[in-house]
Amino acid sequence: MKKLPRILQIIWMLIAVVSIFQVFSIFNSDVEDKTSGYLFGLVALFALMRYFVLRRRQFLLKKKNGDFD
Repeated sequence: MKKLPRILQIIWMLIAVVSIFQVFSIFNSDVEDKTSGYLFGLVALFALMRYFVLRRRQFLLKKKNGDFD
């Protein structure tokens, strides 16, 4: 259970990386409708935001507990 926050961080980062890859592939393709590219961009921004929020929460918790080396 202690590893769950780290696993969630990795999952959010993977979602962001896949979404960014999809954005680039959609915008570099010949598809006329780029709406899905914008949606993947929003998903990537949300995933990155969630990743950094979880990292900050983990940092503040470690700081509070004095777990730094």
